[in-house]
Amino acid sequence: MSSILLIDDEEDVRDSVKMVLERSGFEVAAVSSAEEGIAAAESRKFDVVITDIIMPGINGVDAIKKIKKILPEVKILAISGGGNFGPSTYKPEAITTTAYLQAAAEAGADGVLTKPFEKKELLESVRNLFES
Repeated sequence: MSSILLIDDEEDVRDSVKMVLERSGFEVAAVSSAEEGIAAAESRKFDVVITDIIMPGINGVDAIKKIKKILPEVKILAISGGGNFGPSTYKPEAITTTAYLQAAAEAGADGVLTKPFEKKELLESVRNLFES
């Protein structure tokens, strides 16, 4: 079975995405922070990681970099609806969702998806990662 690590600090988003993926036949481990996601990647191999970008503590861009070092072959899908890391922890010019997702792609994300997204978009993005 294809395994996915889902990292999102928003419980409703995390639960919804997990449910959609599990109903489509994927095995999903869901965590609420980048720190938990990095620990999960250190203890288990995943085929795909889906991570939010805007999170307290370690942000998704930094999580992508760390997870890629742990699991170089893993495919990563970055998701974001925007927000602000604050001037001390992220590039001040990166204030739009597009800028956050571009930063994620530069950090090693293999795909990006803007929140809110439809079930069909999510599944298409995930399937594309498994096929690539």
